[in-house]
Amino acid sequence: MTPPAIVEFRDVSYRYKDAGQNRQAKVDREQTAASVSALDGITLDVKPGEFVAVIGHNGSGKSTLAKHINALFTPSQGTVLTAGLDTSDPDLVFTIRSHAGMVFQNPDAQMVTSIVADDVAFGPENLAIPHEQIISRVDSALDSVKMAEFADRNPAHLSGGQKQRVCIAGVLAMQPDILILDEPGAMLDSRGRRGIRRVVRELNDGGMTVVLITHFMEEAMSADRVFVMSAGRIALQGTPKQVFSQKQRLRELKMEVPFSILLAEALQQRGIAVPNMVKPSELKEELCRLRLSE
Repeated sequence: MTPPAIVEFRDVSYRYKDAGQNRQAKVDREQTAASVSALDGITLDVKPGEFVAVIGHNGSGKSTLAKHINALFTPSQGTVLTAGLDTSDPDLVFTIRSHAGMVFQNPDAQMVTSIVADDVAFGPENLAIPHEQIISRVDSALDSVKMAEFADRNPAHLSGGQKQRVCIAGVLAMQPDILILDEPGAMLDSRGRRGIRRVVRELNDGGMTVVLITHFMEEAMSADRVFVMSAGRIALQGTPKQVFSQKQRLRELKMEVPFSILLAEALQQRGIAVPNMVKPSELKEELCRLRLSE
């Protein structure tokens, strides 16, 4: 029996001229005009334990979609249900945000203390969690993101990737069901992004539902499903292989075609019988297999 969706969008539209009616009136960077329709008739489901990636060019609506999941924004039209709760109900905001934790792209803007452990404890403290439980949650969260040895450090002395992992730990300490990441690697170097990808993959493998907003194709490749957004609508959806193999459509949507797909295509043109591979590791394994079979 298929489990019920943990996130549901039903014919959701959002116009920025209505932003002042939301609990968070600040308009994010996807706004281009006061009357722009940032979301236009979005319908989608996310299942418990699923890893979903949402990609799209700047202004496509992907960050606006993410902010609807934990009620930072509420629909101008349609319904969003998070853990079965209507995000438009102001009495449910606190509960919704306990189910859906969000990490943003700038780690420095999310840190509030000068000690890593205290920063991770900030959320549970605001939830009035007993002190003993907070200590346990902080230790567990830092261990989950491989930052336990930095518990007593000043966040200012950490790398960008380490800071972002601390931010993820701060969300995990509140024990949400859903982890929303809004371009967590946007301000990191390639090493920092790899570290975040490992952490997110491990969290998902442990049962955490993940919604990842990104413009890095290598981050989306690890997802169970990928949604490609354009002009506030879902233009493509499916498994990474189903989505990224549509090279011409991706180009029409101003999206980058993954290198592994382009390389497989070039090899095919040279008579090497390799299938379209999304993940570089899969392409490498196939090439090794072909070499050994010669």
